[in-house]
Amino acid sequence: MTSIRMVTKSLYYLLLSLIISFGAAAQLPACDNQQLNYQPASPEHLQVLPDVNDFSVLVWNTYKGKNSSWHQQFTDFSQNIDFMLLQEVSLRQVDAWPYNAQWFRYQAMAFEWQGDQLGVMNLAKFASDKSCLLLSPEPWIRLPKSALLQLYRWQDRELLVINIHSINFTLGDQDYRQQLQQLQSWLNRYQGAMILAGDFNTWSQGRLTVLQQFVARQQLKTANFEPDLRSHFFGETLDHVFYRGLELKASTSIATEASDHNALVLRFGFIKR
Repeated sequence: MTSIRMVTKSLYYLLLSLIISFGAAAQLPACDNQQLNYQPASPEHLQVLPDVNDFSVLVWNTYKGKNSSWHQQFTDFSQNIDFMLLQEVSLRQVDAWPYNAQWFRYQAMAFEWQGDQLGVMNLAKFASDKSCLLLSPEPWIRLPKSALLQLYRWQDRELLVINIHSINFTLGDQDYRQQLQQLQSWLNRYQGAMILAGDFNTWSQGRLTVLQQFVARQQLKTANFEPDLRSHFFGETLDHVFYRGLELKASTSIATEASDHNALVLRFGFIKR
């Protein structure tokens, strides 16, 4: 009976949160989410929405889970984490992960390959109020890269989380710039706390400049890491985290052989009003 009461209470708070936040979320643009793959947490893992003061975030390009140590490394990373923002994710690998059912799972499916679905994925301990996926075809190979935008609310707090895997195979910066500009319809209507994170493929100074200009227009701060073990290509850092309306309490990068990218772990706090 106790477990039934806990599940009922969790569902009540989840529904209440959705009702309260409908007005705010409804102001954001409508999205074509036909390629959004969603799986809720199993009932025994539903959590009552807390009065959140601070929360933890993992940002990691998983390299499709190709390496044999991936599941164990992913389990280790997931400890004491509230949001996992993943790029280059294999749905097949996540489905085989033993702790999959404990998370609300959202994947912006970019394309299918040999029966598997690939794209950015957000795993969270709470359901989002609104989600939106965006796809941007690679100009040369035409396979899309994906971005996932999600609005979360806890009572009077609101957070927009954006997970992006930027396009890679271009010589100029125009297509790269256009992918970032796709986010603009949401950002023009949202002024609250937010995180923009992912694999930005900033392997050239030109790409980095485009990203920095976009971040400056959105009045976002840049997260720095200690130690800074972020992955590089052509001598440039690929993975970044930007934020606003939040206090960055801790940020570190972790070397791993489970992927071709090292992982980023951060802790944020809402700024006291």
